[in-house]
Amino acid sequence: MASAFRPLLLFLLLIPLSVTANLHKSKTLLKSSLFSSTTTSHLNDTPPTTYFEVTKPIRLPKTQPCVYPILHHDFGYTYGKPPVLAKYIPPSHCPSHDFSKIVLEWSATCKGRQFDRIFGIWLDGVELLRSCTAEPRATGIVWSVKKDITRYYSLLVKNQTQSLAVYLGNLVDRTYTGVYHVDITLYYYPAEKKFNDFEGSSENLASGYGSRADLILPISRNFPLNDGLWFEIENSTDTEGKEIKIPQNVFRAVLEVYVSFHESDEFWYGNPPNDYLLANNLTDKPGNGPFREVVVTLDGNVIGAIWPFTVVYTGGINPLLWRPISGIGSFDLPSYDIEITPFLGNMLDGKTHTLQFRVTNALNVWYIDANLHLWLDGKNTYTEGKLLQHQVMPLGISYSSDFKGLNGTFLTKANRSISSTGWLESNRRLLKSSEHAERELHLSPSKSLHKMSLSSPTSFLRLKSRSLNLHLYSNNGSFNGAFVLFPKRASFNCKKFSVSCSSSSSPDPLLVKAARGEPIIQPPAWMMHQAGRYMAVYRKLAEKYPSFGERSETTDLIVKISLQPWEAFSPDGVIIFLDILTPLPAFGVPFDIEQVRGPVIQKPIISEECLKALHPIDLENFISLGSP
Repeated sequence: MASAFRPLLLFLLLIPLSVTANLHKSKTLLKSSLFSSTTTSHLNDTPPTTYFEVTKPIRLPKTQPCVYPILHHDFGYTYGKPPVLAKYIPPSHCPSHDFSKIVLEWSATCKGRQFDRIFGIWLDGVELLRSCTAEPRATGIVWSVKKDITRYYSLLVKNQTQSLAVYLGNLVDRTYTGVYHVDITLYYYPAEKKFNDFEGSSENLASGYGSRADLILPISRNFPLNDGLWFEIENSTDTEGKEIKIPQNVFRAVLEVYVSFHESDEFWYGNPPNDYLLANNLTDKPGNGPFREVVVTLDGNVIGAIWPFTVVYTGGINPLLWRPISGIGSFDLPSYDIEITPFLGNMLDGKTHTLQFRVTNALNVWYIDANLHLWLDGKNTYTEGKLLQHQVMPLGISYSSDFKGLNGTFLTKANRSISSTGWLESNRRLLKSSEHAERELHLSPSKSLHKMSLSSPTSFLRLKSRSLNLHLYSNNGSFNGAFVLFPKRASFNCKKFSVSCSSSSSPDPLLVKAARGEPIIQPPAWMMHQAGRYMAVYRKLAEKYPSFGERSETTDLIVKISLQPWEAFSPDGVIIFLDILTPLPAFGVPFDIEQVRGPVIQKPIISEECLKALHPIDLENFISLGSP
């Protein structure tokens, strides 16, 4: 994971990771990290800048959508106030009420000066979107977020009045003047017969995978509130959650978890270990190392764990990095699915059960809630099941460090294994289900060490179903999961399926492996400048060897200078220190390099006669790397 940020770190060595960009729970307003200029009259004539996140386009049917504006609101001073509410009723004006795709669009404008703000959208307590606002400019900005929310279909088409809640805690005063003007719109796309988005009905997908849940229960806070509906985790020992009771005819259950991190844990992946902070008396820097894990428990037993993606918000590290292209996931924070079907045997007793969350090594302010997606057996009032086996290996963390003063290296290793198996008897569903996840991760600020394996949720079916395709997706070399897709025509006799993937370091640098054509987890990166006067070690050597020609034409000096950036920054490649003008004397153009003026050609080519005086390259007169 650390190597994924190496190109940025080389550019941002002097920028602390402790920039506070999300002050949603702060009691005092810290100094802004934003950049602004004095407002002038010409600013009014400048069109607003469009901000956007690079993401995969939503696959849409060719049908004309039914447009349903839900909310228009200006979020001024909304911090510490209740969420903005709007009544939601499924649209009655649409010509069709059978939809193959439903898309939520958040459109917003802002002008002035303002921090980035985290916000959420909930429907009847079920979170639909977790996002971050863009940081405005004096001339104004415009941005929009589109999210496919078809997985919440049963909630969106429920024929009753529901409450749509939006919380965006914004602060406005004489300095921070930005007001967010927001429109929320839903687009309902009528079903298209030829449109196949692996979102068929439960009747067509007997296994339940790829189908939409029949019921979605919110695992979030209840009103009244003066904040978002998320739970706030304040430290590593804090636990938050909710009691739930599910129908007794459920045959599949998936817990979808939303996570965002703030204040001292906004850049947790760059936090140094505590012994380093203590040894250097760094009392104002966040610590607890670079590892965090969101743990999910059911009635006190661990049923899942999440290693969150490292989303950088629009005010993170340096706000100028995200203008106009926002960081991955910042406008649509990812949610994480945990298959909890094996535990239905414990939950189908008609009693209340408790789902809770905690964060390993948390310093403060994690916003977490969840949606429980349930598939129901419409032909039976009751389903029966039993948890056969549940094994949770304790989280294993090892840490090593080697530092002297402020300089050093650290390596954190973590591994986690959770395995569960159960059976379930249903008229529509499988008789046995199993879920197994195993992860291992190595984190180091100075080395590229990645290893992760993940087994997909597994199922045993005693009926004919559709064949399985497992599509892995990777992010920065870490395998985050597997999609389970069901094509139309095929059947199989059910067997266990699983997938394991790993990515590990080898002794060879990325650049060498890339040159060999071997698979690599990321493009190799190296310093894009040779050693030079920006390095103190180079300036010291130049005092000893004042002639640039000598430094760029003497093999031993070339090697020593070329390795200076390597020794200082540990990049993946080395640029040879050799002047571009070196070949000129070999075909009749002598030159000198003066200390102040730089290259000086003794006989410039200013006429045809000068051009005729040139001759083919004389290899005997060609100074090359390797010459004595």
